[in-house]
Amino acid sequence: MDWASLPADLLFSISSHLREPEDFVRFRAVCPQWRAAVSHKEHAFFQPWIMASRWLEDEYSENVLFYSLSTLKTIKVHVPDMKSRRIAASGSSHLIAIDKDDDLSAVLINPLSGKTTALPRLPKFFHDNGAHGWITGEGVITVVLNNWMSENMALWYRGGGITMKGWAVVPRWKLRLRVSHYLRKLAAYGDQMEMHLIDLGGDNEDSVVLLQETKKVELLGGCWPRSDEVFKATRPCHHEWFSLYRNVEQEEIPVHDIGNVMVVQSRDSCTRTYMIPASRDFAALGSRNAFYYLWKQFDAGGSYNALFKKCLASEVLTFVKRLPEDWKLSDEWFMPSLKY
Repeated sequence: MDWASLPADLLFSISSHLREPEDFVRFRAVCPQWRAAVSHKEHAFFQPWIMASRWLEDEYSENVLFYSLSTLKTIKVHVPDMKSRRIAASGSSHLIAIDKDDDLSAVLINPLSGKTTALPRLPKFFHDNGAHGWITGEGVITVVLNNWMSENMALWYRGGGITMKGWAVVPRWKLRLRVSHYLRKLAAYGDQMEMHLIDLGGDNEDSVVLLQETKKVELLGGCWPRSDEVFKATRPCHHEWFSLYRNVEQEEIPVHDIGNVMVVQSRDSCTRTYMIPASRDFAALGSRNAFYYLWKQFDAGGSYNALFKKCLASEVLTFVKRLPEDWKLSDEWFMPSLKY
């Protein structure tokens, strides 16, 4: 059989079911014909990985560690541009890395492709105060950063012909009240966003009430596939406290059914959370209308990291998988991609 002459649509169908980036790269390397038929941009997202936290001597390392539920192996990705930089945010297949010696210098990195984009200088309120946040978008990129010492958040956008030359600064409480409004304006106007905002007055009683009600929630930073709806989730302090909300006319409505979708949520941050079609073939993740999240489980012999599932409709909690003993720093989900 002449494998090189297989139809392009068949090759595309086969490659779309590959779970791991390594398998996809090997598939394209079989022969020049396969490589030409299947672009590296054809495969949007692979099996979700778990990204390890970086502490102490590893914080500024060139290596980023991931764990694959599909292969049950730890994956070390060498990223030269991560040297002397710490990870401030992740999402949409990218990392935000901030320079060790210049904490207002940040870059956007895809650790799989190695593609690096220099970001505008961070606002001065990040100096000596750290920065953390999230990244969202499919094809386009939205970055949101903040720190514990400032009441403001910084937004940056790239896509649709817009690449911002600076950061849009928005008060933290306003962004959390009307996040979908701000992100729409950001995508439409980029650097000119602030000129087109409809402001919420500080004495707006509805705003104050809503602010009080939303102190316990944070935005889901990465929703995929794209959706006009903005979902929120409770901070994961305890298994039984996990809930999902949707904003409806500035009011939070509990969500008990998200249809043929599953949510993977990081252990310590609701901002690194993803919505994925349940039809995708992911290892250990097979139920729709459910949360999958990481948590530390305690027993008589000590503790270990584990994967749990919570059904939104029934609120039943299920233990799914114990992570390997050598995986001590399970922290957050990461969606690897070569497309963007």
